[in-house]
Amino acid sequence: MKANIIYIESHTKSSEAANNCLQSCKKFGIIDAELVSGITPASLSYFEELYHIKPMINSRAYAYETEQQPMYHTKKSCFFNHVLFWEKVVDENETMIFLEHDAVCIKEYDYPDFDEVLVLNLDAAFRHNKNLWKKHAYSYIYKDEQTAVRPLVSSLKYWKENKFKGGYLIPGTAAYAITPKGATRLLESMRMEGWDQSDFFINTKNVNIEYADPQYFAFSGPNMSTSKGFK
Repeated sequence: MKANIIYIESHTKSSEAANNCLQSCKKFGIIDAELVSGITPASLSYFEELYHIKPMINSRAYAYETEQQPMYHTKKSCFFNHVLFWEKVVDENETMIFLEHDAVCIKEYDYPDFDEVLVLNLDAAFRHNKNLWKKHAYSYIYKDEQTAVRPLVSSLKYWKENKFKGGYLIPGTAAYAITPKGATRLLESMRMEGWDQSDFFINTKNVNIEYADPQYFAFSGPNMSTSKGFK
């Protein structure tokens, strides 16, 4: 299976983490993994001109823009990394894995069957963030026994006043697989509704989300998300 590992080429720690991720993928059977230089606020303008996508009304991204928050361009850069990946999945008509640079494979990948989006690091994602997601870790089923694919249900929900309200949120975007069907749905939604912060836009009101139990990925160290705006 193909996997794209998104990293910031000019950032030493990002490159080191991404290469560690690449080696872990190969070790556990994801042979066709590659490093992909990510979009940053410094390179964002090209993609803004290419897509002309506005923030979804009453979304997290809409608040970033209208309040002129400095995180706006960082979050938009992160989102477009996913857009380029979804387009690749659709163009090649092939299920693929999206990885952020600090993900690390910990289990042999045995090609679980799923419908649209499969979170590959759910337990690690909920427990990695000390602020928001950790508060919701109690609210989902995670048995870590026989391999299973389960529907995403937790107390972490989309709360903004728009059509996504009440949808279960993906707990970060460090490691997930997506089918052409799922990628098509997300791209169509983006064109119709606009964009939002990546881990808000990927929600169960927007696409069918399941998770792998036990998980295939964890984190290689402290949170070093590509959404933090490395230059």
